[in-house]
Amino acid sequence: MIDLHTHSDASDGDLTPSALFDLASASGITALALTDHDTLAGLEEAERRAKETGIRFIPGVETEVEFEPGEFHLLGLGMDQYPTGPLENFLEEIRRRRNSRNSEMVALMKADSLSITLEELDLLAGGEVTGRMHFARWLINQGQAKNVPDCFERWLGPGCPYHVSKQLPKLEEAIEAIHTSGGKAIIAHPLSLWISWGRMGKYIPEWKEFGLDGIEARHSGASKREAARFEELAVQNGMFITGGSDFHGTGRPDRRLGYGAAGVPLENELLKPFSNA
Repeated sequence: MIDLHTHSDASDGDLTPSALFDLASASGITALALTDHDTLAGLEEAERRAKETGIRFIPGVETEVEFEPGEFHLLGLGMDQYPTGPLENFLEEIRRRRNSRNSEMVALMKADSLSITLEELDLLAGGEVTGRMHFARWLINQGQAKNVPDCFERWLGPGCPYHVSKQLPKLEEAIEAIHTSGGKAIIAHPLSLWISWGRMGKYIPEWKEFGLDGIEARHSGASKREAARFEELAVQNGMFITGGSDFHGTGRPDRRLGYGAAGVPLENELLKPFSNA
């Protein structure tokens, strides 16, 4: 088995990069990509542990770009320039915008008589990136929600009391940053775009013109039928497919390392686009 979409505590996952690769080794994973949100901070540690465990390492990242209908997350996979380079410069600006948003969210929560500070959230995060998942953990710890989905539905999602809109880059900017760092750009969990299949068929060729390389057709959140439709779209547009569990740890027990769409194990064939990685 392999997995091309995972997270560590460098962003919003539970495990350190080393512990993630230890779990991967114990789970029979032969190749793993670390794709933390808006940071490359965990990649060097992950690469070292990958060598020690004999797992093939695919350096990666996940970021988000402007898209009005839904959420457009972009994976960068197989970069050969990290932790410095054009992509890190791009991500640094994203993190600055994220920090500004976090301050606004904290202000909303304080106005609602919740005793929360940015310092407390950063300590809870323990990594370079503090995001909404850490707000969710704080709220759950305070008894304000039962679990992560409940927290986003009641407090943090669009239209909720503590939601603050993101300041996001354009798709072409993110693709360029990934390409100039030697990576390939892939739509992550495309169901989160929240568009019809007809509109999907119109958008994909446009995004291909911007340089988009692939589609994460076999994401753990997709059904077998949905994965097949995404694969068909990829073939029609001369793009490759990837798959990943989107593993975070205990916060999302439904995402099992090494398993993608419909709970099917992810196989080595998905590594072909990264033969030189």
